[in-house]
Amino acid sequence: MRIALQTSLSKRETYLIGSIVSQWGYLEADIFEQTLVAMSDLDPLPKAMSNTNFGLVLDLWLERVAEPKDDERRAVLKAQYDMIQLLTDFRQAVVHSRWEWNANKPDEVVAVRAKKKELIRATFTINDLIEMDARIGEIRYLIRYPSEQDRADELADDGIRISRSGWEMLFGQPTVTDETGDDP
Repeated sequence: MRIALQTSLSKRETYLIGSIVSQWGYLEADIFEQTLVAMSDLDPLPKAMSNTNFGLVLDLWLERVAEPKDDERRAVLKAQYDMIQLLTDFRQAVVHSRWEWNANKPDEVVAVRAKKKELIRATFTINDLIEMDARIGEIRYLIRYPSEQDRADELADDGIRISRSGWEMLFGQPTVTDETGDDP
């Protein structure tokens, strides 16, 4: 018999937190990859490209990817840079915290993390998590396609791509279900 502690998070909260972590991981990888491509002329690469500090890579991305673009794309990319900076504390709370729930406030969860000899608490509602997840997905889209023409060009070059959810709609059952057998 296995005995384990639970997180006290609902399935929906757990799903959203996992989605936020996954989206942010994609975001960091996208930023790193774009920066690496933009630095293909450098040898050796700057130390920041060891990818141990996302903030340093993000600053290089601004310099090497966003700044050289035309006015329209540069404005969109700089706005995403600013949004990433604003969301960093939220991301830190989501990724580096333990989660608490209180029956007196059932619509909230509290992320508790240690930072520089203190405990920091951040309170979230389900709507906060939904918004964060959507916002990161939007940032990812806009750093990949800062102009409508960029998306059109990719489709023209590569043809149509299908998402996992699109695949499942066309060809059958989901490949992953939660423990109840329902989609998350």
